[in-house]
Amino acid sequence: MDAIRIALRRSNIIYKATVQASSRNCSRSRSQNTRVMSSVSQEALFSRDGNTGHGFIDTNDTKPKDDQIFNALGATDELSSYIGLAREFACDSNVQHPYVDKLKRVQMILFDLNHAISRSSPGRTKPFEAKHTKDLEEWIVEYATQLPPAEDYIIPGGGKACASLHVARTICKRAERSVALLVRDGALDGEAQVYLNRLSDFLLTISRIAAKCDERTENIYIPRAEVSEEKQ
Repeated sequence: MDAIRIALRRSNIIYKATVQASSRNCSRSRSQNTRVMSSVSQEALFSRDGNTGHGFIDTNDTKPKDDQIFNALGATDELSSYIGLAREFACDSNVQHPYVDKLKRVQMILFDLNHAISRSSPGRTKPFEAKHTKDLEEWIVEYATQLPPAEDYIIPGGGKACASLHVARTICKRAERSVALLVRDGALDGEAQVYLNRLSDFLLTISRIAAKCDERTENIYIPRAEVSEEKQ
């Protein structure tokens, strides 16, 4: 019995020593992590520059956040984000959607457009490549040959990929309206507005491709008068 008591006492001593050592190591680790976190400058995480309702653009000028430049920047950024969502819906589909890589290319062009908007200034416009618009037109023709003619208005829907592309299309129209004001003031190359106009056509075309890929029926607008006649 004495041997058993001695063995138990020794095991308890060893257990306590282990717990204390572990506790010291954890405390030391937490202290080190705290020092690492405290060494990260807050300015690297957030600048607070926009707290006054003004923001910097690439010309090193400050403008109020409701300035037309920031409206255009916000609209094109939102457009790119929603195109990304539509691209992910297409990738999650059980079938391959052929336009996915083209959407990623469009997002790259929208980043270039955002840079152009941020540098926009009356009388100092920089050219926006017309090649981007020509690419869209070629893609539209390519996919349009795979679709029946759109004889009626299409109601947005037709699956997640299709519906999200319709949302992206409407945001594209808003981005075009924002950019149009900068073009009118001579601050931005008119080709940027042309690109967004053609991009909305492209998004409409591939929304129909998305519905076709997912074997979803397009919803066609039926005037109320025709609906009433069918019921009679």
